[in-house]
Amino acid sequence: MQHPTLTENAGDVPLTVIDFRTYPVQVNELYEIDPSLKGPVKEIFGFYCGSQPLSTLIGQLDVAGIDKAVLATVDCTTAHGAAVVPNEVLAKLVAKSDRLVGLASVDPRDPSAPLQLEHAVESLGLKGLNLDPALQQFQVADEKAAFPVYDKANQLGISVTFQMGLNWAPLARLGDANPVSLERVATTFPDLRIVIAHCAWPYTMEALALAIKHPNIYLDTAILYSARPESSLAAVYANQYGLDVIEASLREKIVFASDYPRVDPKRVARAVRMLGLRPLTEKMIFGENAATLLNRKAAQ
Repeated sequence: MQHPTLTENAGDVPLTVIDFRTYPVQVNELYEIDPSLKGPVKEIFGFYCGSQPLSTLIGQLDVAGIDKAVLATVDCTTAHGAAVVPNEVLAKLVAKSDRLVGLASVDPRDPSAPLQLEHAVESLGLKGLNLDPALQQFQVADEKAAFPVYDKANQLGISVTFQMGLNWAPLARLGDANPVSLERVATTFPDLRIVIAHCAWPYTMEALALAIKHPNIYLDTAILYSARPESSLAAVYANQYGLDVIEASLREKIVFASDYPRVDPKRVARAVRMLGLRPLTEKMIFGENAATLLNRKAAQ
């Protein structure tokens, strides 16, 4: 697939565009693997729309000019009695298309979480870790519960994405989603690559400060407080952060993510392009930064 608008010049190798975080909750094949997941998807994740074939998702990626989608899940076993999608089921779904990549999730309050994460990465082939403190109801700086999980992720050389700020899941608690406490995680594990999802809106300036200060903290483009991604991204990236700050300090620290199916990936991609960033910066945001995060980092 060619993406001439995402290359710095016509002679460049076409970029692999990666949507760094989507959720497979609208995919028919998920429920063919495990029909019981319809309950957690509605009651925990808060997604009430019908499902459609995997081919429809692939078609949406094509329309948006996206080569690969990273599928995520959330393990809410302690907080709400179930994982939205178990890692084993996610891995089976990912295996159905080379356009898909998977992020594991574990429950930090489960003492076996580090071993579960190791199994998900080493045996199931998942490429990173997705955590949602507001929905899983844990404190990100909890040394007893959460730090062993981060330590294992660090050993495995994978990145960890934290859903921070506004969360549309009905059971999520905003009080657990302030990104400031991630500073302790970033300094305790300086080699652990951390992604703050949604730029932690409404805590966007805190997220910016963390990303500028700490070399191991990244942001994504799934800023979802508005029904119009164009407005949301412009308000945060252009008006609050400033495009000059993004060009100078953040072009290696932002990954493209849509949070599909809550938002159409095509609209988020268009919103990023409408910012008017330099071609090289667009290339990094649309794919190169995500590719780096999905590659396992050698243990230090």
